[in-house]
Amino acid sequence: MHAKVISFVGRGSWSGKTTVIERVITELKHRGRTLTVVKHGIHMQVPDKEGKDTFRFARQGADRVMMFSDDSLFMYENKPPEVEHVVSIAVKDVDIVLVEGFKAGPFRKIEVFNSQVYETPLCLEHPSPDYIALVSDKELRVPIPRFGFEDTAGLCDLIEQVTHS
Repeated sequence: MHAKVISFVGRGSWSGKTTVIERVITELKHRGRTLTVVKHGIHMQVPDKEGKDTFRFARQGADRVMMFSDDSLFMYENKPPEVEHVVSIAVKDVDIVLVEGFKAGPFRKIEVFNSQVYETPLCLEHPSPDYIALVSDKELRVPIPRFGFEDTAGLCDLIEQVTHS
């Protein structure tokens, strides 16, 4: 488990993970932190729009396609990634890495739970020491710190504490 990495997980879509991460990014950037955000998904499409150069290169079978400019870099690899490889890239030169998804990943996890969409939080159904907090839309009795969706500052205090201890 890498100290800088925090994974935001939920039971599925519409739990609020993306919204919470957006707020966390804003707050941590305001605090002067540097960040990587990694999105874990089930299926990855080739990069860019159909017909564009990077799309065409990937479709033709390139194992890695990279696109860069004076101020950014994009990389697409056409192979199953190893978690350690992804982490080694993500942690480079940043304070904190936020992962969206990847429930099975070897990271500390903050669960985002929306009771209007799901009945039970994962952290109660499948307890694990990997769960370090729950963000939820209502009060719940859980054995870990619980934050409301609006308590971004408190959540970021926890993230800074666990990634820098």
